[in-house]
Amino acid sequence: MSGVLKSLGYDDLQIEKIVNSYAIDGDLESLETKAINLFDFFKSKGYKDKNIISMSVLLPTLFNYSLKTLDRRFDFLKSLKYSLDEIRSMSTRLPQILTISEDNILNKLDVLKGYGYFNSVIHNMTVKLPSLFSVSKNLLDEKRNFFSDLGFDEKEINKITKDSFSIYSSSLDNLKKHYDYFVLNGYDDDRIRKMIYRNSNIMVMNLSSLESKKIFLLHLGFNLNEVHKVLGLNPTIYALYILNIENTFNLFLSRGYSVENTISILMKVPSIFNYSLDNLNKKLDILKEFSLEKFILKRPSYLMQGIDLSYMRLDFLKENKVTLNKKAFNYLVLSDKDFTKRFGVSNDELRGRYVK
Repeated sequence: MSGVLKSLGYDDLQIEKIVNSYAIDGDLESLETKAINLFDFFKSKGYKDKNIISMSVLLPTLFNYSLKTLDRRFDFLKSLKYSLDEIRSMSTRLPQILTISEDNILNKLDVLKGYGYFNSVIHNMTVKLPSLFSVSKNLLDEKRNFFSDLGFDEKEINKITKDSFSIYSSSLDNLKKHYDYFVLNGYDDDRIRKMIYRNSNIMVMNLSSLESKKIFLLHLGFNLNEVHKVLGLNPTIYALYILNIENTFNLFLSRGYSVENTISILMKVPSIFNYSLDNLNKKLDILKEFSLEKFILKRPSYLMQGIDLSYMRLDFLKENKVTLNKKAFNYLVLSDKDFTKRFGVSNDELRGRYVK
């Protein structure tokens, strides 16, 4: 085995893979010289040793490219508005981006533009998922057709794939398995479409991870129908850590709400799971300060309201001698239009009067 390659950080298995690669031209001594030069080149571009090793093991043909050719590829990618940091990130995950033809890269960018993505979106997508450059147009079309068959239009498909780039690198079979999972959980086609549109990551997440959120909600005390309703209305819960879900649930318990009351609140406003604990505590503290906390059970939608707006409305109600009871609580959660109609003052006008 090559002592030079070992000194550069390659292990025996990596060296064997490189040496036995059909992509390598020349003898071992020539390879060693190329490896030293390749390391010097990439280190001058800011790459770490481990990244250079990983790239060259994934793509041994890198050893056969002249440094001038590789340098021209960096200049080409920079001309496409990719920064050096982005090129490093992309090539570390897809070293082929330094060897595939410039025409292929340009053609793929044209394909993405043809789908209707803005240039900024394409830039972000290719940086986050450089494998897009190695996926054929037919395979990209295949994924788009899958969502088209589900009833999404082109604009919606762009939103879905923009939110979850990895859909393009997922197999069609995997996408079908995810759709079937939601069907088996009792969701109809319309609800599944709404879930995908709100959180398209559910189509590429590990199925066991999706199932774990369902099981944990059952563990907290939700029944199966309630679990399906909560997840169906707020599929972003699937992307949360179980600890986050547990902490949100426990916050209400710690404030004196029963398990049943907590479930009732979260059933009515599933988006609460996405709020920070600090935000929820502050909103509940406001109600507690004005002895209105008990009314949250009837109108948990209050928790969707901004903290500043709650304070401003309560100050206004106090100033206008409105008794702070259940009726006042209902005033607190009126829409801007209805509050203005009832009291003659809009949210914007309240912001001008009260500062918190």
